[in-house]
Amino acid sequence: MRRTAVPAALAVLACAALAACGADYAGNGSSKARAGVADVQERVTSVDWGECDLQAMFQGEELDAAGTAWAEALECGSIRVPVDYEDPGGLQVRLAMVRHPATSADRTGSLLVNPGGPGGSGIELAQHPFLPDAVTAAFDVVGFDPRGVGQSADLTCGSEDAFDAAVTDVYTADPAAITDGQTEALKTGAQDFSGECAQEEDPLFLDNIGTMNVARDMEVMRAALGDDQLTYLGYSYGTYIGQMYLYLYPHKVRAMVLDGVMRTSGSVLDVAEGQATGFQTAWRDFAAYCLTVDGCPLTSADTADAELTAILTRAQERVGGELTVADMLDMVAQSLYSEAKWPALEKVLAGAASGTLEQFAQDLQDLAGGAGGAARIPPIPLPRRDSDADFYGVQCADRDNPGHFGAYRSSAEAAYGNSALFGAGISWSYLPCATWPADEPNPSKVDGRGAATTVLVGNTGDPATPYAWAESLAEDLDDAVLVTYEGSGHTAYALGHECVDAPITAYLIGLTVPQQDLRCPQELG
Repeated sequence: MRRTAVPAALAVLACAALAACGADYAGNGSSKARAGVADVQERVTSVDWGECDLQAMFQGEELDAAGTAWAEALECGSIRVPVDYEDPGGLQVRLAMVRHPATSADRTGSLLVNPGGPGGSGIELAQHPFLPDAVTAAFDVVGFDPRGVGQSADLTCGSEDAFDAAVTDVYTADPAAITDGQTEALKTGAQDFSGECAQEEDPLFLDNIGTMNVARDMEVMRAALGDDQLTYLGYSYGTYIGQMYLYLYPHKVRAMVLDGVMRTSGSVLDVAEGQATGFQTAWRDFAAYCLTVDGCPLTSADTADAELTAILTRAQERVGGELTVADMLDMVAQSLYSEAKWPALEKVLAGAASGTLEQFAQDLQDLAGGAGGAARIPPIPLPRRDSDADFYGVQCADRDNPGHFGAYRSSAEAAYGNSALFGAGISWSYLPCATWPADEPNPSKVDGRGAATTVLVGNTGDPATPYAWAESLAEDLDDAVLVTYEGSGHTAYALGHECVDAPITAYLIGLTVPQQDLRCPQELG
């Protein structure tokens, strides 16, 4: 279940077995780490690709004809990189990768993809055909599990059960009114979880799991794949990886698309409060849609919040079991990541409101898990009450976060003001960051000076990465274009919106930059 000391996927290699440890030189980030990357690139000159274990990869998942053909062409491989690039001959971590070769002989290069999270598996994203055919013809599509995730020394320390229960207990409560007992349960649950990780994991690995090192890993991958420059598509928290790469290696960028932009500034509590507003906006957008549908269980925009709470409370009372109102609100929140799910969500809530509860819990859970929406929806950055250690290992390390409980209570109060349905639960979910054992904040502002044009994609109604974050990055970057989708849901590229897909595909393949301030109208199926 839990690892102690050195993770099994790590191995110590002596510096003598590598190229010389390298000289210092100037540049963004640690100069010793930059020299370490150069040393590793001399050693890791290629990826040893081989057959994938498709049975283990798909675990009985039923694939259609296109999915089967895609899977049969996949190749799996890995590279080894240092845990700490300032010590390139020290502890090593194996990074797992998957590749789908370009379907055209006129190959452009490699396209690295990351789905976000943090904690999302790039292998799981790339093992399915989610991109336009023109992109898969031109590029080898390469997914990888970042360090600490999935097949790349997955961080599995600690038990979140007590903390999960504590957050569940106060998920929808006014933070100003929670009891001393509830306060103590939150503190103890969070401290125990982070403390267990400090005891169970190798401290060097915890200190180096953050996104800056993932960007360095990606630079090693770029060279090992034989590409002179990087072509990258990052969704959600994958946009954070892209921003750190822009900071470290702006001149190595061929093309970069960042869809669902994560802010790099501020603490996790600033992220939480922004997400609270985003989810409230997305819920109101759904409610407005629902009110146009016959049979909608909501009666007005002003009463939608109270009506949702009443529907879920009645359902919990009648369904019973371990499913709580907080669990169901979490599922509703996840169902807001795609406009394609709106019709199914309306039907599920309408059935519950009318007393048809036989399949309610399962239908809502299925909807939250991916049913009823687009074929591929990238993983999301919202902290869940059952989030894994890899989520916290990255989120907590990437930012300078408050270390006292009062800051989290104040944030929960602010988030609750933004959204009584979702807000407090988001802020409380970040509490382990107060006592997380590793903290190496990244730069809060990136200009990418010297990089090729970066294309940003933002949804005006994005619940998890509010549109304002994309606007802010567009202003900060030296050379960027923002493509706006005037709708809800989380991320927009490769979800069938022609106005979004066509110019971004043209950019990835031929480097034709989309027009500045392109705005694409909402498309509801």
